[in-house]
Amino acid sequence: MTSQHAGTPAAPGTGRPASPFLAPIEIDGLLFLSGQLPYVDGALASTGTVGGEVSVAEAQEAARVAAELVLARVERDYGLDRVRAVARLTVYVASAPGFVDQPSVANAASAAFVAALGDRGRHSRSAVGVAALPKGAPVEVEATLAIAPADAVSPG
Repeated sequence: MTSQHAGTPAAPGTGRPASPFLAPIEIDGLLFLSGQLPYVDGALASTGTVGGEVSVAEAQEAARVAAELVLARVERDYGLDRVRAVARLTVYVASAPGFVDQPSVANAASAAFVAALGDRGRHSRSAVGVAALPKGAPVEVEATLAIAPADAVSPG
């Protein structure tokens, strides 16, 4: 199953994203999810660089929001019961020069996955500092999940 990236307009008449990528794509039991920005009610939770315009606490909240949006996408399109494990989490942090505490920001995203999935939410992770992210977001979260086939999950 593939589905449209939230916030990406559909190409006219196709119902498919106008951008040349798929937000989630499932290949051989792995679900690759494109980066998710921290939207709240259609707007970014905050904008700017961490260690500059955005505090660590604000960035942690943004990371939690983005992670919860990833989880909501999985729940809606696949069901959290299909998640066997979170294989990899990558948290990109828009960082002001000299900011080096990206792992503290990423911890909030990690905690959201563990809170939602228990031990299945534990994962390998990278916390990557970058100069800028799309739309001025302070954080972007992407994930790779191991999922069970749809027919292997008993109805709840």
